[in-house]
Amino acid sequence: MTKRRAPIDDLAGNRRALLDASTSRYLGRVLRLEEGDSFVAFDPRSAVEADARVVGMTGGALLVEIGDLRSANVVAPRRITLVQALAKGEKCDAIVRDATELGATHIVFVTTERSIVDLPADRVKDRIARWERIAYEAARQSLRGDAPWITTSTWSEAMHTNASDASFVLHREADASASEPFRLALSDAKRTLAFAVGPEGGLTAEELETAEKQGWNAISLGPIVLRTETVAAALLGAARIMSLA
Repeated sequence: MTKRRAPIDDLAGNRRALLDASTSRYLGRVLRLEEGDSFVAFDPRSAVEADARVVGMTGGALLVEIGDLRSANVVAPRRITLVQALAKGEKCDAIVRDATELGATHIVFVTTERSIVDLPADRVKDRIARWERIAYEAARQSLRGDAPWITTSTWSEAMHTNASDASFVLHREADASASEPFRLALSDAKRTLAFAVGPEGGLTAEELETAEKQGWNAISLGPIVLRTETVAAALLGAARIMSLA
């Protein structure tokens, strides 16, 4: 039976801790843990975990006893950055969830020329907090002991600062010959990866040129056009399968 798990920021071992309202509610009301019940506490930021036990409740918050810290048992096998153009509705939430489950280590949301939505400066902090909560939940559900770092940026800055050993920007009209270095990069588990995905309306020629000047290779996933929120899952799924080969 899979052990019950809960994410806890700034996890420290060999101590007692009073959990926040959200985590207490999840463990106490959703999982129905009571005094004496155990679970695994993990810190998605530092990728450590520990066995923990409920020892009481104070004012609606659970008091837990945390054991020795250890490295998380399941973490992303390699560094993978996803640069994702902002998408409308709850699509970004779905992208964060899928990307976390499939092993992304850094997600960068960017505004592009054809982005349908924008993210006002006064909402960035709240939106990142929301995405981090979604990533934590996805990490818990997928048994992952870490979670991706989530930031925002401009397209130009993201292309400049997030290139990896192998960096690819998705463009449906890209030369088919680019598929071979893409396949080789996926099959080499030691190489870090970066993927850049445009918005619903696609990237402009200028944005594509900016990426290529920074060493990003334009690739296509074939003649079938995927939705922007589907591309990340397709790319990261392929990377995950190849890393297991």
